[in-house]
Amino acid sequence: MSVTNLALGNAIKEARMKQNLSQEILAEMIGISPTHLKHIESEHRKPSIDVLFKIVKVLNLSLDNILFWQNDNSSTQKLINEINNKLYTCTENELKIILDVICSLKANL
Repeated sequence: MSVTNLALGNAIKEARMKQNLSQEILAEMIGISPTHLKHIESEHRKPSIDVLFKIVKVLNLSLDNILFWQNDNSSTQKLINEINNKLYTCTENELKIILDVICSLKANL
């Protein structure tokens, strides 16, 4: 899937809304104006790399998830996205443990 402003804007908006943040609050958290954030979400502007990294960090997202976001309503895809978002915040040691658990579970299914 190619990255479009619409996909990027929708991904940011969806993540912001899931965390119950207004555009004003998120804009303040990342140091931009609410109008600029509104334009990013509505596909009128692209965020700079710096702003994109701040958005990803504040919303606790994976950069892959936000860049390759798909409006897929399947419950499986939603679970995968939620797992990816949680994994993004793990330490390397925690990721190793999680991988071991997943491998053990898959081997015993």
